[in-house]
Amino acid sequence: MTDAYGKSPPFQPQDWIEPVNMTKLREGRLARAKKELFDKRKFGAFLSLHEWNTRYITSTYTPPWTSGNSGLRYSMLVRGDEHPIVYEQGDIAYHTQRSSPWLPAANVRYAITGMGWIARCMGDAAHKAAVGRFVDQIMPELKRAGVLNEVLAMDFADPFITAAFEAKGVKCSGEGFVAMLAARKNKLPEEVECLRNTCTIGDAMFDALVKTARPGVSENEVLAEAFKACYKNGGEVHSGVFVTSGPYSWPNLRHSTGRRLAHRDVLYMDVYNTSWNGYKTCYYRTFSVGEPSKATKAAYQRAYDWLYDSINVIKPGISSKDIALKWPAGPDVWGDIGVVHEDQTAGNNWAHGIGLTLYEPPLVWRGCSLDFPMEIEEGMTFAIETQEGDGEGQGVRIEEVIRVTKTGVEILSKWPIKEITVINC
Repeated sequence: MTDAYGKSPPFQPQDWIEPVNMTKLREGRLARAKKELFDKRKFGAFLSLHEWNTRYITSTYTPPWTSGNSGLRYSMLVRGDEHPIVYEQGDIAYHTQRSSPWLPAANVRYAITGMGWIARCMGDAAHKAAVGRFVDQIMPELKRAGVLNEVLAMDFADPFITAAFEAKGVKCSGEGFVAMLAARKNKLPEEVECLRNTCTIGDAMFDALVKTARPGVSENEVLAEAFKACYKNGGEVHSGVFVTSGPYSWPNLRHSTGRRLAHRDVLYMDVYNTSWNGYKTCYYRTFSVGEPSKATKAAYQRAYDWLYDSINVIKPGISSKDIALKWPAGPDVWGDIGVVHEDQTAGNNWAHGIGLTLYEPPLVWRGCSLDFPMEIEEGMTFAIETQEGDGEGQGVRIEEVIRVTKTGVEILSKWPIKEITVINC
């Protein structure tokens, strides 16, 4: 196995060959979070209601309903402490404690339900009471660590929680979310392996599409087989994945309708929010039921050229502007769908960082990158995508997942892209 090909260890552990080193993954993520929060930004502690920041620092995982700022579980990292504390939802803590030997048993505790969006479901009076108990739960940890007079960083905004802490003399900052984005933007080697595995699962889903899509078959039937391929190969889908076809392929509906496929239909699937070990992918490929028209092939070539013209300039030290300049202005090419302003092109030709969440730094798009460029750094991973209409009522969409290396990029997505994948039927 050579580094030139890119490591591709087995998904499952064996005694004679090591897969992704999860110990390095856990320790590396925690170290990066501490460096950003405490060494660089000088916070005294970090309080997280954001599921994927909690996952990043604690390496614990509970059902998807805790995703986002649910308030059903949360975590805290205190300067000077070796380990984070995770406050788990109800009796899930029983399992988390036994499943997470890298955390001291005493660092897995129960959450005070009533923070985050769950507060909107319980009423103002119950939320106010829960906030008081929540603050009382956190205060002893700040006192123990001697950081009561330091800034408490948070990755959420709740004026009631902030006011309750400040009433006890604790200074709060909402910059915790930005700090964690900075910590997470450059990926560890083990994180790249996770992303590579997710792309492999995406390939299995595309293969399922090719085997299923036929005239008369519905988009939903194709999706069902794609989901089966995902879970069969050890993946998960977090509110994602769609197939769109025919008249809904231009402009991109970004959703499935359940319509039945017809001969000469263009269809594409985005396996977005498919994950392996929590790491997401966002990965499009375009297919044709039978041979596509000359106009569709020409549109695909334009989208391909835009994509690879931009990929070929990527290396550390350039800016997001350098990438976005490789794409045409939206009003110049998409007048057929009424585009007169770049805001109408959000999500079309662009790129976004990807990791534990679907969107991480950097974001590349003419609508922001021309005036407010971001530096591209080694170790960033992002999905980069383009689309184009064929002038006949259909469109194409393609996307690659890349890692920025010392000299350029490694492409993690492997499904053939040079031409439209034709489904012979």
